[in-house]
Amino acid sequence: MSDVPTAIRTVGIIADPGIAQTLASRASQKLEDRLNQAVDASYKWKIHVDSYTLPMGKSGRVALNDKVPTLREKHGWNYIIYLTDVPHYVQDRPVRSVVSYQESSAVISVPSLGFARLSVLIKHLAKLIQELSTGQPPVAPPSQLRKKISIEASLPDGEQSQDRVTSIEGLRGRLLLIGGMIRSNRPWRLVPKLSSAMAGAVATGAFGVFYTSIWSMADYLSTPRLASITVFSILVLTLWLLLHNRLWEKPEGSRRRERLIIYNTATVLTVALAASAMYILLFIALMAGSLIVIDQDYLASQLAHEVGLAEYFNLAWLASSLGLLGSAVGSSFDDVARVQRATFSQREYERRNMEFSIDNSEADSA
Repeated sequence: MSDVPTAIRTVGIIADPGIAQTLASRASQKLEDRLNQAVDASYKWKIHVDSYTLPMGKSGRVALNDKVPTLREKHGWNYIIYLTDVPHYVQDRPVRSVVSYQESSAVISVPSLGFARLSVLIKHLAKLIQELSTGQPPVAPPSQLRKKISIEASLPDGEQSQDRVTSIEGLRGRLLLIGGMIRSNRPWRLVPKLSSAMAGAVATGAFGVFYTSIWSMADYLSTPRLASITVFSILVLTLWLLLHNRLWEKPEGSRRRERLIIYNTATVLTVALAASAMYILLFIALMAGSLIVIDQDYLASQLAHEVGLAEYFNLAWLASSLGLLGSAVGSSFDDVARVQRATFSQREYERRNMEFSIDNSEADSA
C-alpha cells in the first residue's frame, strides 16, 4: 500500500443568502460524498460553503470571474461555483450555468432549475465540477430528437469564447424559470412581512364571525358563490399589494420585453400565493374561534335549523373572505421596502449598485 498522501482538491460554493444558501448547505455533504466516489480516486474532494452576494452588470450577468482572484486568495479554493437566486442572462438569453475554464469557476442560476429536488442540484454541481477538473464539456445529446425536446442548449460564451454557456430554450424553459423564480421569492416568507394586513384581516373576520347577519348569509349562500367570493377577495388583496407597494417590475438591461413578462408573472403569482397562504391561516383562526365561542344551540336558534360542522365551516369561510378584503387597508401600514425586497427587480437594483467586499459580504451573511 502506498504511503503517498492523497492530494486534496477544494471546491468553494458561494451562494446568495436565502434559498440558494440553504440549498448549498444541504447539498454540500452529499456532493462531497458523490465526488469522492465517482470523479477521480486520486484526489480527495472537500466542499466548502459560504454566503456572498455578487454585483450584477446591466446586461443581467453576474460578475464572478473578476472576483475569483480575491476569493481564491482569501480561501485557497481550487474551484469556485456561485449559486445565485436571480435569473442570469448571457448573450441576451436566460442561462442555467456559465463555465469558465480559465478561472476554474462556474455560475448556476437556481431559478433555472425550477422546482427541482435537491438531488437534481447535486447532479448539476457534480457535472460542473467534473467539467472544470477535466476541462472537457459534457457530451452533446446523441440524437436530433433529444436536441429538439431538450430545454437546454450549449454554446460558447460571447465574452470568453473558450468558456461554455448552458442556455434555457423554448416555452418550457421559460415556464420552468418562472416556477424557479417563485420558489426563490419564497411566498411564505412574505406573509410575516404583512403583519398589519394580517391584523386587519383578523379584526374584520372576527367581526364577521360574531355578527348574526353574516351567520344567516353564510348559511344561505351556495358553495360556488362562497368559492367565488374567496377568489375575488384573494384577487383584490393581490392587486392592492401590487399597486400599493409598487411591485410591478420594470427590468433593466437586455431582453427587457421578455424579462418584463417573466418577472411580473413571477411577482404576481408570488403575491397571489402569499395572499392565499394568508387566507388559509385566517380561515384556521376563525374556524377555531367560531367553534370555541359560538354555542351550537345558540347558532341553531339563530338559523332556525339544526347545525353541524358544515355551518361553522361556511361561517368561517365567508368571514375569512370578508377579512381578507379588510386586510388590504391594514397592508397600507406595512413596510413597503420589506415587501419590495420579495421581488426580483428590487434585488437586481440593489445588486447593480452594490460594491463587492469579502468582509462586507461575510458580515451581511452572518
